Amino acid sequence: KNDSVLWEITGNGLTAKSYLFGTNHIASYSLLDSFPLVKTSMRESDFGLFESGGKSIGNVRDTLIISPPLDEIFTASEYALVDSFFTNSPFGSIKPHNDDASLQGMLQGVAMLNQEDTENQEMFFDEYLKFYMEDSLGKSIYQLDEGAQLARNYAGPDHRIIAEAIVALIKNDIGSKDLNASYFEEGLYNSDLLQDMKLNDDVAYGQVKDLTIERNLLWLPKIMNKMEEGSCFIAVGLTHLQYRTGLIALLREEGYELKPVKLSKSGE
Repeated sequence: KNDSVLWEITGNGLTAKSYLFGTNHIASYSLLDSFPLVKTSMRESDFGLFESGGKSIGNVRDTLIISPPLDEIFTASEYALVDSFFTNSPFGSIKPHNDDASLQGMLQGVAMLNQEDTENQEMFFDEYLKFYMEDSLGKSIYQLDEGAQLARNYAGPDHRIIAEAIVALIKNDIGSKDLNASYFEEGLYNSDLLQDMKLNDDVAYGQVKDLTIERNLLWLPKIMNKMEEGSCFIAVGLTHLQYRTGLIALLREEGYELKPVKLSKSGE
């Protein structure tokens, strides 16, 4: 039972349909050329809504996000290994970002660069979507995340465990028994797009479950408010669409109609 990663949103008084798109952050953005209907949906929309980047929605106060310096989290040998890995990638050395880097972002970056089709990719899949909508299409883009919520996320996880996951990925030792899997769930970074959305099930992931649910509930009123202003292309990680706590189920509970859009490869 394949649903889709692209959903059409109508009903509940909307004057224009919007789209909800589930992404894989580390996928190759060349995939978009194979599925022209996704780009068509972006062209038809008035606004782009993303997890991060773009204008704030509503009155959101800036919050200082404190990230521990990388040279305090990694050992000296680990720091050299991680720095060498990123220096030899399109992202460059970690040293200029020692005091303000996102460990979660680094973890996703390593996972992306370890893939054959994205080993030279200079931005995440979602970053390219934002670039395409804002620079190529001239659309306004908005950010769903809030500083206070992000600060809580940064303060919650054990930074050392995430650092160990980064090193394990670089060494291709993700199966290490010493790695706490609750902080690194391979399914989050290698989503199986052939499975259904499990809209009647509880989210299966461990440590990230509460953070995912919290963000969905924070995003929901912002999405609803923005859709009243015009057609939106909402692109967030696929996990945020799935399960009973996902955006598809939450929007349906609010009275919207969501239908999966069949995506065919160009030429098929």
